[in-house]
Amino acid sequence: MKYSHPYYCISCAEPILEKWKDWPQRKAVPLLPRLIGGVCEACGGTKPLKASHIQWLNYHDEFSTGLPDYWQLVIMLKPNKWGTPYLGESDCPRCQGRAVVSQMNCEKEGKACYNCSTCGVIPEPPAR
Repeated sequence: MKYSHPYYCISCAEPILEKWKDWPQRKAVPLLPRLIGGVCEACGGTKPLKASHIQWLNYHDEFSTGLPDYWQLVIMLKPNKWGTPYLGESDCPRCQGRAVVSQMNCEKEGKACYNCSTCGVIPEPPAR
């Protein structure tokens, strides 16, 4: 399946991404305002953020056992090993709303999942 690879508004994305914290692979990543025709649909800003620059970062507490305490979404110029939360965008297969397609492990290793703000995290449907 082919996905669109949108550009997001960096001004809007930074505060949204800073607030997202969760255990890995349980909560849908937030929908971000897109640049449509080079202009943000929410604030009118024009500074782009590539989807590939948004990454998961595994945070540990000061007294951690070594397991992830939570994951945070951050803007990075180089990809890391944790996967791409904003692989692309597509219609949610359940509600047909806007959904982010992520590299999350739902049922099989490496299988993409939809992160819909309405339906939550659901597996990518099988190819026809």
